[in-house]
Amino acid sequence: MEYKGRENEDDLFNAFNEDGLMIGGVKVDINPITEGKTGTLATYLPGVESYLAEKQAMQKASALEAILEKTVTLTVAECGEFHSLGEFHENIASVEEAIAVWKSIPPERMNGIPSIGINIHTEGTEHYEDVEMDIFSGKVIDLEVLDYVPDITDDPKAIEVIAELIDKLPDIEVCGSLEKWQAAILASQIDQLSYDYDTYQYQDTVEDREAQVANITEDIRNGNIGYLNDFLNAVISEGVREGITDIFGEGVEIDGSEAVQTARRAKELLDKLAEYKPLAKVEELAEQNYNMIDNVLNNGAEKKEQEQIKGRISIKEKLAEKKAVIEQRDKAERILPEKETEKKSQREM
Repeated sequence: MEYKGRENEDDLFNAFNEDGLMIGGVKVDINPITEGKTGTLATYLPGVESYLAEKQAMQKASALEAILEKTVTLTVAECGEFHSLGEFHENIASVEEAIAVWKSIPPERMNGIPSIGINIHTEGTEHYEDVEMDIFSGKVIDLEVLDYVPDITDDPKAIEVIAELIDKLPDIEVCGSLEKWQAAILASQIDQLSYDYDTYQYQDTVEDREAQVANITEDIRNGNIGYLNDFLNAVISEGVREGITDIFGEGVEIDGSEAVQTARRAKELLDKLAEYKPLAKVEELAEQNYNMIDNVLNNGAEKKEQEQIKGRISIKEKLAEKKAVIEQRDKAERILPEKETEKKSQREM
């Protein structure tokens, strides 16, 4: 929208878009421009169209990369040190099948220590390029060595398979924990959803994506997930509303609705967030009631928990504090002379 007047473009943009205008289930941005600063519609729109074409090309390239999916399978070796000695089974699809094969190897003729391993194959690559590693050997699952195998720890499916293996072998010894990788993967997935959900808003508010993921990871590990639950529930609600418009208003198939797919992603992450169980803090596990005055264990931990609850700030209070900071920043920016610079990508769109 081209206009004339002394009103600041950014102020008008924020005012017009703060309520989130929707037409037919489609989000609409109103972008006010002036000839003296941004230019006329005749000069401005060609640049936007060029940007859109470039953005579309990047999305197609990303889609092609996403096609190269990874397949996670299991292996069982009669001899973990030398797989060629004795039985060796590969391309095992499920944890249950791998355990059954492992148990079926006669112990009286075992050549070495039996093992269960994990294999990650990337579609379109040769099998000798696969990432393969024994996870369970003898009676021990060594998770500490995974620190040196990021190809496994960065793969959510691989972590899920290892977690299932641990769950289905309750009598084995486990060295280390999957907790830190589970939190990091979940944080990365939530961050990616946030980016895909509103890319321009994300780019305007997040300066360091790596730091953003690290902060989310830390919050997940510490149980500070209230704002994450709020975000995911909001995405689900909006996805359902837009999905209804797609299906009944536009005649789109349910699997063809981008809004429905986004809502599904958010629901899956919400479920994973609910299932995530961080390790209890050491100080909460330690016995702190040494004198046993009232025969109640861990008095210190209970007192600490009560102090934490008492000092906890609600999400509404956090949002109010954030709003105050933004208002102060906007007020300071209005005092400064308006910079003759091109708008950010979100403003352009």
